Amino acid sequence: MVSLTEKLSRPVFIDGAWIRPFIQGGKGVGATNGVSAGAWAAENAAGTIAAIGAAIGYDKSGREVPYTYDAKTRHGRFEEMLSMSVKGCQIQAEIAHAACNGLGRIRINFLKMAGGSARVMREVLTATRLPSGGNKIHAVTMGAGLASEEDAQICADEGVYLDPIISSVVALKVLLNRTFRNWAGRYTKVIGAVVYEDPWLAGGHNGITSRENPDEPQAPFERVKALRKIMNENGMQDIAIVMAGGVWHLRDWQDWLENSEIGPIAFQIGTRDLLTKECPISDEWKNLLFDMKEEDVVLNKFSPTGFYSSAYNNGMMRELYERSNRQVPFAQKGSNLPNEPIQGPGVPANNYGVSPEDIEKVDAWIADGFTIPMRTPDDTLIFVSKEKSKEIKSHRAECVGCISSCKLSTWCEDADKKYSTGKLPDPRVHCIRKGLQKAIAGNDLDHSLIFSGHNSFKAGEDPFYHGEDGGIFIPSAKQLIERLTTGD
Repeated sequence: MVSLTEKLSRPVFIDGAWIRPFIQGGKGVGATNGVSAGAWAAENAAGTIAAIGAAIGYDKSGREVPYTYDAKTRHGRFEEMLSMSVKGCQIQAEIAHAACNGLGRIRINFLKMAGGSARVMREVLTATRLPSGGNKIHAVTMGAGLASEEDAQICADEGVYLDPIISSVVALKVLLNRTFRNWAGRYTKVIGAVVYEDPWLAGGHNGITSRENPDEPQAPFERVKALRKIMNENGMQDIAIVMAGGVWHLRDWQDWLENSEIGPIAFQIGTRDLLTKECPISDEWKNLLFDMKEEDVVLNKFSPTGFYSSAYNNGMMRELYERSNRQVPFAQKGSNLPNEPIQGPGVPANNYGVSPEDIEKVDAWIADGFTIPMRTPDDTLIFVSKEKSKEIKSHRAECVGCISSCKLSTWCEDADKKYSTGKLPDPRVHCIRKGLQKAIAGNDLDHSLIFSGHNSFKAGEDPFYHGEDGGIFIPSAKQLIERLTTGD
């Protein structure tokens, strides 16, 4: 009988090479870099550079130097951001290429919703070609939105694979019929693997659709089995599926190995990758993972992208929930609807009215110091403190266009639309750039955006991370991959 270790030692063909079935989770904003990606690839696995916020340098303590902006306009800062992103990606790709010793695969992770992602991708892939032929980067992974035909063409032009991240059969069908329609029957020339990211288990942005209930998670086996069926019908039976989200002990997934209903399979490791020596996140963040409880990660809709996302339920998340709970429908002055005028130190005189049923709640919020009403795009008001109102407005004013369409700042990278969505700003969502940068800095994790998978609580329970002296053991990427090979 073949042991689990033997099965996990067998290579899988991904992104043009036979590698070990272990894929480093992509993440973003500096949570993976050239050092960590190169360490994974050096073990003949797949390393993944985070393209979003790729570091352009580090300070004396080894912490990432944040991007700084001089331009006075949002569009000017947007152009500065793109320039720094290209530079950072090139730096990290060079580091990973030098570290991998010609082994494994180097991938770079882009968010489709990221501002200027196609421009950055083309410039980075062009700049990281090898003079002798080939590329320092072997594949692009793309999630938080479906890859477009332009994205596929850029990868084809530059000679790298595109590994789309999808969360349902519906998404795969749309992808094949729209993005890859010009490659029908020739998918292996462009697609190096298909990443199935479980929308109820993965950290970061989640692909829950309007057809699915966020409160009713579905087991991944049947969803991936259905995915393989569609892939086989389209001549993709030899393309590997990468299972992402909820992967901790591979012994829990052994029924997937050498299973004809699943086909070639590899596993993406996100949270456990954070707990490696090479991972660039702060020690404070790593230590936080060991204190997490199962209920500490929440699926929420506070991202300015409009997607669901999973994050650690810290002070920042709790404040966002509380902010949304202080919300009522309103009527403007002159409305025929029955309403009571709101009175308070931060309320424009006679400008807003709420129903008689809601006025008591509003009066209580104002009495508690939440004196500033802020309109939402849904014809409601939320009530925040004077300080929080200033903070929300500063996020808008300092926007750099980090995502292509932002609900908070109303930024849109479309020049024909004058770089605006034309919609009312939504004060119920967070500034994703500032939240993630604070997490990387590690100075105030209670008020940072800590994207996290729903199995993060397993870190504190896993004996692998218990040091002999009773402290915490942080393995190298090599040691983690050796551990994964055993199924643990």
